Amino acid sequence: MQENYHSAPSNWLNIFSKLLSLFGFFLLGNFIGQFVGLACVLIQTDIYTQIAGNNQQQATTLMVDFLNHPEAYPNGHKAMMSFQWFSALFGFVFSAWAYNRFINKQTLNDLSPNEAPKWNIFLWSIITLLVSLPLMEYIIQWNQQIQLPPDYNYLEKSMKSSEQLAAKLTQFLVHFETPLDFVAGLIVIGALAGLGEELFFRGILQNLFEKYLHNKHVAIWLSAGIFSFIHFQFYGFFPRMILGAYFGYLYIWYRNIWIPIIAHFFNNGFSLTMSYLYQLKKINLNPEESIQYMPIWSAAISLIFVSFYLYRLHKFKTA
Repeated sequence: MQENYHSAPSNWLNIFSKLLSLFGFFLLGNFIGQFVGLACVLIQTDIYTQIAGNNQQQATTLMVDFLNHPEAYPNGHKAMMSFQWFSALFGFVFSAWAYNRFINKQTLNDLSPNEAPKWNIFLWSIITLLVSLPLMEYIIQWNQQIQLPPDYNYLEKSMKSSEQLAAKLTQFLVHFETPLDFVAGLIVIGALAGLGEELFFRGILQNLFEKYLHNKHVAIWLSAGIFSFIHFQFYGFFPRMILGAYFGYLYIWYRNIWIPIIAHFFNNGFSLTMSYLYQLKKINLNPEESIQYMPIWSAAISLIFVSFYLYRLHKFKTA
């Protein structure tokens, strides 16, 4: 019989200690990833030639400038892709593996206690993402119109500044000059991000919350909220949280981590592909620009289709 978490203070102590351990592995992974990533930046750009002797202050200034303005450096796109690769690899994949190995005494395969379902489940999970596009665009527009009280104007300005920097970096990363750049983007931004974030947020964090809070819905939405928060983009917080919750329910229903991984990869890869097709002038709609106005009837129709496919996914769950 499960212990009621409301009457078990030890559960809160346990979850707090586990969260500290996970956060520790995350910090270690980020440190290693950024160290290796910055080393790659030094090799792939001309920054090391600009450093006079062992001037540590100059090196730090140049590295910070690169992270803010990678477009100003030769091979800046490849260097930033390398930085993103190692940051995601160690920050999420390594930290998820290390926590599962040393704290849970498990392998990453143990995150999928059930076998992968039939191909139609993967197909329905992808179709759900496609039919949700108008609804998500409507939510994005609503989220962007949220205004904080006048007393928090300084915070709103800070968040908008952060949004602009994030948007600038995203536009730089998804600007592919060659087909090889596009493939690299699919691997780094699509595949590795999908793999690492799902292992960390659904496989580790969501499982941890579910184990100690004994409520799968709280676990899903709490981990989805954290997933959205760490992107530090308030004006995209709610749609990203809903997306994270969708991945969370896929994992809860089927108990196979590969389903949300594939869905996450498709979501990222679809956006990258649309951006690349726009750059090739194969389509006229720029996916990086928000639609000026999404009518509510379009969002309502989208919601009906999303509800239908969610019902099918839930009906045919294997766990």
